[in-house]
Amino acid sequence: MAIIEGTAYWASLTRPNEKFEPMWRIDLAVDSKDAEGFKGQGISVAETTVDEKTISNIIRFKRKVTKANGDKNQQPQLVDADKKPLDKIVGNGSRVKVMYKPYEWNFKGKKGVGLDLQAVQVLDLIEYTPKEDFSVEAGNTSNGSVDNIKEF
Repeated sequence: MAIIEGTAYWASLTRPNEKFEPMWRIDLAVDSKDAEGFKGQGISVAETTVDEKTISNIIRFKRKVTKANGDKNQQPQLVDADKKPLDKIVGNGSRVKVMYKPYEWNFKGKKGVGLDLQAVQVLDLIEYTPKEDFSVEAGNTSNGSVDNIKEF
């Protein structure tokens, strides 16, 4: 297994990302030298956008919840700087170390190398906190009736 340090983005470590196929994942921004090393192994290096800012040299680590044979995969370990279990949501910009295992894949005639997410050690946590999108207005509750819906 290998370990690399970088800046975390879009981490789904305490619960899987279920947008498509359920999986734990983390995008890691690495320095240019490390990015070139990954490219040399046939691993894609991408970009991501956070708050309208483009972040380059992104390496994606992931682990599916379910193996190809139907068995469940073990959740990647998440620990703090002292290697104690961590139950926080890792936010964008957190400094982390990622332990991973490269693997070869072959799907419908295409081949490549993937990075199986084994564990994450958080060195400097920026805890994710959801942005509030609505404020609660006093006296404006719905009884569930469609008649209460008004146009904006």
